[in-house]
Amino acid sequence: MNWIVVADSSTEILQDAGHILCKRKMRVTGFRSGQALLEFLEDNQPDLILLGSVLWEIGGFEAISALMKARKMNKGIPVLLMAEQGEPDLETRAQAMGAAGVVGKPLVAAELTARVLDILASVPQAGMDENAPIHNTLEEISNTLKQCSESATGMWMGREAFGSVYRHMLRYLERYHGIAFQILFTVEMPKSYDARRRAEVMTQFRRRLQLSLRSSDMMMESGENQVFLLLPEVGEADIGHVISRVIEDWKQTEYGPDTNIISEVRQENLNGGAAQEDVKPRTDWVVVVDDDVANLKMAGVILSRQHMRVTALRSGRALLEYIRGNSPDVILLDVRMPEMDGFETMRLLKQEMAPGQEIPVIFLTADDNAESEMKGLNLGAMDFIKKPFVPDVLTVRVKHIIQLSRLQRNLAEEVELKTQENENLTMHVVQTLAETIDAKDTYTNGHSGRVAEYARQIARRYGYSRNQQNEIYMIGLLHDVGKIGVPDSVINKPSRLTEEEYALVKVHPVKGDKILKKIQERPKLAIGARWHHERYDGTGYPDGLIGENIPEEARIIAVADAYDAMTSRRSYRGILPQAAVRSEIERGKGTQFDPVFADIMLEIIDEDTEYKLKEN
Repeated sequence: MNWIVVADSSTEILQDAGHILCKRKMRVTGFRSGQALLEFLEDNQPDLILLGSVLWEIGGFEAISALMKARKMNKGIPVLLMAEQGEPDLETRAQAMGAAGVVGKPLVAAELTARVLDILASVPQAGMDENAPIHNTLEEISNTLKQCSESATGMWMGREAFGSVYRHMLRYLERYHGIAFQILFTVEMPKSYDARRRAEVMTQFRRRLQLSLRSSDMMMESGENQVFLLLPEVGEADIGHVISRVIEDWKQTEYGPDTNIISEVRQENLNGGAAQEDVKPRTDWVVVVDDDVANLKMAGVILSRQHMRVTALRSGRALLEYIRGNSPDVILLDVRMPEMDGFETMRLLKQEMAPGQEIPVIFLTADDNAESEMKGLNLGAMDFIKKPFVPDVLTVRVKHIIQLSRLQRNLAEEVELKTQENENLTMHVVQTLAETIDAKDTYTNGHSGRVAEYARQIARRYGYSRNQQNEIYMIGLLHDVGKIGVPDSVINKPSRLTEEEYALVKVHPVKGDKILKKIQERPKLAIGARWHHERYDGTGYPDGLIGENIPEEARIIAVADAYDAMTSRRSYRGILPQAAVRSEIERGKGTQFDPVFADIMLEIIDEDTEYKLKEN
């Protein structure tokens, strides 16, 4: 087995060369750094070096010169230069410098293969162990990518390398391996964590993940507080174990108790099979359920001729068991079957399928019954097909349903992706605005973020959904936006405010409401800004609302705001003792605070035995 080393600063060139040469059963190792290549050659003897532009900050011809002058090259390993087409006398110049020849970029499979085989045939081999295992696996390519990432900690990819490496890895999987799972981990942290601590948390989380990674796995930063994993050739049953292990392991760390790990899983169904330059289209997969063997055979013959994969089952119960471990593109389900008819099977099938992952169902029937068709459509069936089958009708309807289902799923995924992108952008803008507001007050920097986090914790314990929790978090971030209109001299005054100055401060809820009401897409944002200083007994401001006339979100923000005010430093005092804070919250139940939300805040205080929630 021949061993080829590829050196080039381009990840794409490394990947293309690897794909081409792996098909010829050659072992491939890649480098982007010229220094790393020289160090590697001190202890290794490959059969050929494919040399492009590498990171000596010099071009291909200069790289040959540097390589030939190095003492490591006394071994006489042939060098094939990779260079852009169009330069005059490429071959002559390369050979004059000691190279065996030149192959053009971008790489063409036939040309590269022919040049490499020609050089190898004319040079005595280095004597590799013929019994050594073949290394042309995803692990070998991944090890090459480790060199490409220039990272000392395995398969960690930064933002710049993410797009290129991820794209090429998926292309490799698409050609050779056929399946991969993607996991996006999001680390939720208390808002009180500053930038340094948040970075430390993410560094620790990444390092813990790396301890359990295989060399074929990829780990990349994806966004703020997010880590993306690509896990090739992992069984579907194993993904849950991977996630559980990661979360349980993280809980045992220093930051585990204060943070929350959220995971999102996506499966890439990629084309497996023979390695070809042009990837074959995906095979449609149809499951046919009918108690009549003749109908199963007929459907199988018709659909197989259209290059579809067909699975035949003889009962609804068999379908329900089969579908728990399989995900075909469409199900053809007979209406009339013994023991369990098609309608009952459809009802139970809907319970088995997760929202957004429903498999389209086409009912098969020999009856011409409008009532049955209406019943099936109401259950969620996509279509009805009459028996005996008309081949063209069966083929066209199955293909159309599959195409429609894929289109719907792709659109849903795209909408979800764009929605998440917009949510992330909005959150970044809101956080930036909140930090700008807090920066006006020397003594309350980070106040809005802490209030938002406390409000989210109260809302979660009260039973808010995740979307509602995110919404109140954003409301909390902007509850003090009206302070933009309050003079800095008033906000930062260390002594007691005059009546005129206090009047200026009391206007900030109205100003905040006026600012946020202009954001019509998020009408609830203004709730916290206007009414977070209302009191449950009706003595608050600006509107003197009483009890449950105060919007629920504002009642939550009011408790969170008061808690942070007492647990933060002020110009006129330090952080209050936890017992004093608890006493004030208890005393304010039913007067200043909604008793329900005050009790939840008291629960949080009682659980915080080390008083970690206070401002650091």
